[in-house]
Parts: sequence; structure tokens; C-alpha cells
Amino acid sequence: MAVPALFKSLTLSRQKALAICPKVAGLLSMGGTVYIFLKIFASNRLNRPIRPEVVYNRLLLGLSIGDFFYALSLFLSTWPVPKDTLLNDYIWGNIGNQATCNFQGFFQLWGGLMAVVYISSLSLYFLLVIRFKWSLERLRKVEPAMHGLSWIFASVASATCLFKGLTNPTIFACGIDSYPIKCNSSNGVPCIRGEPVLMYQLGFVIAPVFLGLTFTAICMILMYVTVRKRQSAAARFREENDTTSETVNEQIREDFRRAWQFTGVFFLISMPTVVSVLLFAQKGTVPFINAMLRAIVCPSQGFLNAIVFSQDIEGELIRSIWDTSIQTRKLGPTAKRAMQYKLSNEETKCSIDEKMP
Repeated sequence: MAVPALFKSLTLSRQKALAICPKVAGLLSMGGTVYIFLKIFASNRLNRPIRPEVVYNRLLLGLSIGDFFYALSLFLSTWPVPKDTLLNDYIWGNIGNQATCNFQGFFQLWGGLMAVVYISSLSLYFLLVIRFKWSLERLRKVEPAMHGLSWIFASVASATCLFKGLTNPTIFACGIDSYPIKCNSSNGVPCIRGEPVLMYQLGFVIAPVFLGLTFTAICMILMYVTVRKRQSAAARFREENDTTSETVNEQIREDFRRAWQFTGVFFLISMPTVVSVLLFAQKGTVPFINAMLRAIVCPSQGFLNAIVFSQDIEGELIRSIWDTSIQTRKLGPTAKRAMQYKLSNEETKCSIDEKMP
């Protein structure tokens, strides 16, 4: 059997590192997603009848479900890999069989695709809120499509790969690949499972990641342009002492900050995969350092999303840019000044009314 160059470079210490690192990152990520679940349900953030953030909360919940199963599959790392695999000399800790390998490969792809589509839906949500000022009623009309696309695409793609026999051992887990790796009829290495695999890797792994990155980047650019324009307009209003517009400007910045943080997490965890694809296309192999980065970074999305989410636990998750009447439990400096200004005006008005006969 022809063994890929990357596997030949794996000493025992490297094999152990590739097996253990995803367990640590995956465990942290699962803990992060459970934290998000508990905070959302404990604060009853899924059924608020007024604020558009209810759509955001349900999208974040869907994203966290995908993150949890993706992290779970990578936390298992080499355990589900069949113990009688042809790559047994290059994988440490494999104690599974084909059924456990199928389980891991299915949920790795399912959770990964759920996360990609849901993060794209979150980017679209922020774009609609910040740039187009959509109301809750309009957001609710498109919300089912966002959830439906995520669940249907992830489920169909994962089930297809499972039934086609494409869930096979890779370098540190079972994923979508042929078995043995790089087997095909043209190079004289017959495939036991998973031929042809390339078109499924392109359609269900590579293309969704690249399309998701492109879509979220476009959304962020449009949001950035909108925020810059509104900041310029707010600066002109501040010259006229319009504190209400200053408060709205603060709310826009809060939404935009959250948008680029979630998007930044997605770009960070996607980079090792993107680099692997480019290196493999150019050189036909991937260096060990890139495999290690994938083992550490890729399972971490749920943990990093929990860090972003935790910044707003003390107050409302999203402060709507068109609804300044609902106070948050934790106001920023600008919002506090606006509230003090409003209370001062009300006190002045009340004192004048009391003096009038």
C-alpha cells in the first residue's frame, strides 16, 4: 500500500500529539456550547415577542448544536478509527471499528456543515439588522429558510457520504476520504471504500467552506461601509448635541462588534483547512505543522463563540438599532449619558409644571 508522505513523517510522539490535542480543544468547545445552551434557556431568550434578537438567539442556538457535534467527533479523535486499519502503524490510540468510524465521520461532516451555514445565516442576520434595519416581523419570515437550509444540507450531505462509504480513517480522525487514502484505479491502488471521493470532498467540504468565507466577508464589508457612514452622520448630529443619535450610534457599534467577532472566529478555525487544501493542490501533501494546527484550531469554534457570547451576558444580547426605548441592564458610557440627559430633562419639566398655577 502506498502511504502518503505525511504519515511516513509521523513519529510516535507526533502520533500522540495529533491524537491528544483534538481531545483538549474538543472538550473545551463542548463546554463552551453547553454554556451557551444554559445561558440562552435560563434567561428565556428564545421567545421574546418584541425584540429582533429572538431570531439571533435561535440562530446562535443552531450554530452551537453544530459546534457541539463537530467538537464531539474531534474530541474522540483516533478512538473510533478501526484498530485493524491499514494505517495502524501511523495512528496512535485507534480502538474502534467501521461502525464507530462511520459515527465519527458522519457527525464531523454534519456538525461542520451546520456551523458553516449557520455562521453565514448569522452574518446575513447582522447585515439585515444593521444595514437594512429589518423589523422582527420581516426577520421571522426568512428565519425558517435559514434553519431549513442548515439542517437539510448538513443532513443530506452527511447521509450521502455515509451511504457511499466515504467515512474512512484520516490522519487523526475518521472523515470524508477514500480508503486507503489516495487510492484510485489510475494509480494502481484499488479502493476498498470511498471511490470516487474527490467530487464529494469538493461539493460537501471544500466548496461550502470557501462559499461561507466569501459570503461572510461580503456581509462584513457591507456592514463596515454602513457603520462608517452612520458614524459620520452621528458626528454631525453630536455637534448639535443630539444625544439620541449618539445612543443609536453606540447600538450600531455593538451589533457590528458582535458580527465581526463571530465572523473572526469562523475565519480563524477555517484557515488551517483552507491552507491544507491549497498546499495539497500545489504539492500533493500537507506538512505536519499544518496537521497540528487543524487538530488544535478546528475543534475550538464552540469555545471561542462562548467567549464572544459571554461578553453580553450581563445585558441584552442585541441592542436593536431602531428601538431605544427598551433599557438594557448594562449600559455603556454613551447610553448612560443619554439616559442621564433624558432624566435631567424630565426632572426640569416636572419642576416647571409644579411651579405653574
